[in-house]
Amino acid sequence: MHYSSRMPGSVMPGAGAYPRVPQAQTSVANSQILGYLGRALSLEFSAGQHYLAQASLAKFRQETSYAEGFITLANEEFQHANLITDRMVAQGALPAGSVLRPASTANNIAEALRTCEEREIALIQLYSEAVQYCANFGAQEDHALFSRLLEEEQSQLMRVQAWLDDYFRLMSQAHQPNRSFV
Repeated sequence: MHYSSRMPGSVMPGAGAYPRVPQAQTSVANSQILGYLGRALSLEFSAGQHYLAQASLAKFRQETSYAEGFITLANEEFQHANLITDRMVAQGALPAGSVLRPASTANNIAEALRTCEEREIALIQLYSEAVQYCANFGAQEDHALFSRLLEEEQSQLMRVQAWLDDYFRLMSQAHQPNRSFV
């Protein structure tokens, strides 16, 4: 075997002589991105916990279809938490203890959906900021993750808003008087 201290095709030893690792980022960038990941993990777990609470409240009020929808949302948020944890591990970190926002009480579906809307907006704001940071920094893998999560949260927000619209439409139809002359 022949030992060569230089990479094939390298003219001189130095920075170009060593392989580039595409995931390698500076420690300052890693700490900023890990900060986004940590906040995202807390928000995702908080949202999942909140949706499970809303599902239980909806079941208690005999609103089964909404309960099922809240459970679906909770599962999606926990899948997001899984993706975020995977990314943290890929960056050499483990989650450091999330602080969860307590679930909110809701006396009806409109209140429940408004609280869900607030949580989705908070996640969208965080992911928008993280996407911009990663784009500016050139952290492609993190950018891809945050972009995916941003799209999925925007989709969830649209779903929650559609449920709200449907709920108010049903309520207005139920409260309209019969306009016949008979």
